Amino acid sequence: SESACSQGSRCGSSESACGQDSRCDSSESARRACSQGFCCRTESSCGHQVILMTEGLTRRQQALLRSLRARHGRKNSEFCLCDGQRPCAEILAGRPDLVELLILRDDRTSIELPSCHAETVILNGAEFDSLAPTVHSQGVMVLARRPDPVPADSHVPDPFVLVLDRVGDPGNFGTILRTARAVGLHEVWITAGSADPFSDKILRSASGAQFVLGIRNAGNLEETAAALKHLGVGTFFRTLPAGGENLFRTEDVFRNSAVILGCEATGVAALEGARALHIPMPGDAESLNVAQAATVVLFEYVRRLFG
Repeated sequence: SESACSQGSRCGSSESACGQDSRCDSSESARRACSQGFCCRTESSCGHQVILMTEGLTRRQQALLRSLRARHGRKNSEFCLCDGQRPCAEILAGRPDLVELLILRDDRTSIELPSCHAETVILNGAEFDSLAPTVHSQGVMVLARRPDPVPADSHVPDPFVLVLDRVGDPGNFGTILRTARAVGLHEVWITAGSADPFSDKILRSASGAQFVLGIRNAGNLEETAAALKHLGVGTFFRTLPAGGENLFRTEDVFRNSAVILGCEATGVAALEGARALHIPMPGDAESLNVAQAATVVLFEYVRRLFG
């Protein structure tokens, strides 16, 4: 083909501006990709974006992607599948070393994303949509390896620990992770029975924060508290809809402590020795949902940092 990439390479066998051979398929999708600035099957050390561009997936890749649409497939896999421009961009920017595949629908090859050295696959609309975890996809997916779990005996990096006890709603869970990242926390602890933080819905709602935050799971709440005590955490606060200490007047709430937020249906499990903590609400609402409560708690932490 004589269609030229914007970086100077010609699809076929000519030499690219990077000084490397560039070869790609002559199909319409590949030509369109080249016209948008992708060097296909190119290896370069000149500083240009490097993309191995292919059309179509191997059978192994297809089987893996389809398995990740099912809960049991995700549970037993070291991979996760993220859909959507913003969360995919966050993963590409934050942990490009974990990205195995960047998958684009053939009408989205001009999408702006961080540079990526992973294999990039272009699929037609029907094939892409058959693999996408959402009905109305934005035309970009990332297949990535899950980050390694945080070692159980590693030190606690923040002044306090945020613990999510059996939080199951994907929207709430993801919002909390995204907010935790926004306020500068380095990790979040979750208990057994919590949702999978690497499910596609939570990846989207967290905008890929899972790839920047450390996430620890030490078992049920009692086991989690025991692990935190072993690491030197001295005080535990259970957030409740009412009763207990006022968040805004409790001076030591963020000092070598753990603040526990509970599941939507039943709240935080009982924990011997934990202090009750509530967010005062002058209005007549019964309670906040767990994501709203987490946002209030986390930005009270920020207020004290800068107050």
